[in-house]
Amino acid sequence: MNYIKNIRKKVGHDKIFLNFSAGILQKSGRILLQRRSDKGTWGIPGGAIELGESATEALIREYYEETGIKIKPLKLLNVYTKYTDCYPNGDEAQVITILYEVYSEDIYINMEYKNVETLELKFFNYDEIQELVLVNKQHEDMIKDFFENSCILGR
Repeated sequence: MNYIKNIRKKVGHDKIFLNFSAGILQKSGRILLQRRSDKGTWGIPGGAIELGESATEALIREYYEETGIKIKPLKLLNVYTKYTDCYPNGDEAQVITILYEVYSEDIYINMEYKNVETLELKFFNYDEIQELVLVNKQHEDMIKDFFENSCILGR
């Protein structure tokens, strides 16, 4: 099922709520980011929660689809709710993202993984991330909060 596609058939490009799960995988002080095909920008891997899925089920499924990595959630980091995004096709949404810290169940991570949604995967430290174009303000805040070990409520 593709919840977003079905909703968009009914509402067109109007602003709607979209619910996502995302995960931060860290290794030696660096976090894994995905260069996305929709905007060509970098972001935290994750994706939409489908009807009938829990946030953690969506996280595990989406993370694998976008990175090829089998993960498990370690802990809930925060919920980010006060962000608007506009997609290349004109769709608008208030994006609610549930952010987790995750660990990899895989011993080997294929850093050459690519698919329709993922152009590139790479681990970055915080200073390196400052030089990147990130997908949106929500991802900027999630990454900043993670590296500062803060949990600002009301974002």
